[in-house]
Amino acid sequence: MHRCKDCRIVLDDDVRFCPKCGVDLAPGTPVCGPGESNVESLLASANLHRLRSEWEAAISDATDALRLDPRNPDVASLLGDIYVQREMLDEALVWYQMALELNPNSTPDRERLEKLSKEIASRRREEGTGSFKAFEKQTRVWTYALGAVFLLLVVLAFAIPVFRPKPRATEVPTPTASGRPRMPSRASSPMPPGHSEPIVRPESDSSRTPATGGASSLRTPAESDVRTGLTAAQSITDAGITIDDVIADPRSGVVTVSFGVPVKGLISREQITRAAAAVARTVFALRQDAKFVTARCVVQANGSKPIIAFVGDTARQSIEALGTNATDEQLAAAFSRPWWHPDIRQ
Repeated sequence: MHRCKDCRIVLDDDVRFCPKCGVDLAPGTPVCGPGESNVESLLASANLHRLRSEWEAAISDATDALRLDPRNPDVASLLGDIYVQREMLDEALVWYQMALELNPNSTPDRERLEKLSKEIASRRREEGTGSFKAFEKQTRVWTYALGAVFLLLVVLAFAIPVFRPKPRATEVPTPTASGRPRMPSRASSPMPPGHSEPIVRPESDSSRTPATGGASSLRTPAESDVRTGLTAAQSITDAGITIDDVIADPRSGVVTVSFGVPVKGLISREQITRAAAAVARTVFALRQDAKFVTARCVVQANGSKPIIAFVGDTARQSIEALGTNATDEQLAAAFSRPWWHPDIRQ
């Protein structure tokens, strides 16, 4: 089997030129080591299905290869190519980022990532321009309507005095002297000492009903359902994980979950990684439309201020490729762009 140095796709021995970039392949150069034959065979099969536009079979073979070797950059790069051809650009962007993290020296992946980022930005600008034009048109219509109403009010204001009948003159009787003392009007009478008019005060802030649940912002019913499902999940309760918040981004199918882990002495990265994987697996089981999960672990120990201990992204394929008995190293490899607090050490 051969591998293209530029595209890093695996091809059969009888293939002389790369079908993707056209580079000349040196014949007789094996690329598979003794322990890599299964992974490379799956990559070759996935790439063949991709060329034939057999997307489900291509993703299935690539996922199997990812399960065998989760830190192989070729698998992530191939998945990025598959999703680009399927016009699923957000998913492809994540896989190219993961491939670059696994192999930072990959020039082809970096070029694909830059090109794809520009394409996504261009499409979103076009969508925003269309929305702005519709908003501008609607605003213009309302402006004309309000202007017409204002002119109508001005015309009525000048027309009403013209058509109003003149008031009749009435004779005012001349006041005569009287022995009765004139009583002061009620409006001019002074208030008794020590009294003042009542003042209507606005309702104080203390009488308002506080927001329930201590939430600082609104959440949709779907986000609340995911949080409820996470809290009730057996794997979450058994691990002592607490769910703080759930935020969904429908643009790219990303669900961000803030959670906490029980603090008993020192906290290890393995403990947080296992909790993050359990949270991600539960989210994917609850929401079939979720494509990615951003796990955000916040811990608080010994009465100190809460700190962000870990933030990482993972894809549905990465979690589904892991078995129930996955090692800590495999779980850690499933998260891309991981960030750790300096105090959380190995």
